[in-house]
Amino acid sequence: MAHAVDDQPGSRLAGLGVLAVMLGVVLLVGCVIEAKTGIRGMPRFWHANQPLWFMIGLTGVGGGAWLLAPFSSATHRTKWRPSRTGLRFRQLTLYTRDTCPLCDDAVALLTTYQRWLPHITLVNIDTDPQLVEKYGTSIPVVAFDGKVRFRGRIAPELLQRLIEGTPPI
Repeated sequence: MAHAVDDQPGSRLAGLGVLAVMLGVVLLVGCVIEAKTGIRGMPRFWHANQPLWFMIGLTGVGGGAWLLAPFSSATHRTKWRPSRTGLRFRQLTLYTRDTCPLCDDAVALLTTYQRWLPHITLVNIDTDPQLVEKYGTSIPVVAFDGKVRFRGRIAPELLQRLIEGTPPI
């Protein structure tokens, strides 16, 4: 079964991280305003539990930052740029299996170059006996516009060469 990579749990964790940071900041700002001027109209439990709200705010900011850390690391960014801007290829299919660490690495690497590549369509070969027979243990398999370009670990240098050597569409 194929699905877009945006449906992955990682994107949900990133959204949760952003939400936690935002709520934490709101609580911390509320605590500062309360300490300086007071906030009228707030329920009694707000005024009675200021240290608790401060700690919840710090936890939200810290926890959200922790959830977002993998998405801001060097594995999800690249300083490399092709000489010509624009999207290459019309379709990108990544054939995977359940519990495949190389597949997770492939998704992370391809996401790094997402600016020049189409959305990643993930296909779990375990759901189709013909795909299991065709690809077996040589996964992940990356196909651009139906042509297999990578099997197993993807070398970033080779992906960069492929992007550079392919004219934008």
